Amino acid sequence: KTMMVTGCAFSLACFAVCGVLNGIAIAWASLAAIPFGTIVIMVMIWLLVSSPLVLFGTVVGRNTAAPYVPPARVAQIPRQIPEKRWYLQPYVYIPVGGVLPFGSIFIEMYFIFSSLWNYKFYYVYGFVLLVFTILL
Repeated sequence: KTMMVTGCAFSLACFAVCGVLNGIAIAWASLAAIPFGTIVIMVMIWLLVSSPLVLFGTVVGRNTAAPYVPPARVAQIPRQIPEKRWYLQPYVYIPVGGVLPFGSIFIEMYFIFSSLWNYKFYYVYGFVLLVFTILL
């Protein structure tokens, strides 16, 4: 059951999104629509490459799995876990963790695109390299 979910969930989600987008492109008579033959080839590649590899990985993983050995000794006496502080809750640290990278990328892309569209010279490549290094 897990093998089928692993092999199908992501692939079928991608095929569904591509199918909806391709259907919209066909409905609007767009040249960006993917031809039916290409879709058949993609499905055949999925069936003949991805599915056997998932099956092979499942068989190898089940046959070579060792019993689980915990990395440290676990005490049998349960201890009290303290409550998390308000700023350690996911609804706080997820947005805060995304604001800084988004803000720096947004500002740099704004300057780059404004220099392109307003025919100005962009001269802060060193700062872009610094921001890129920080984001890594």
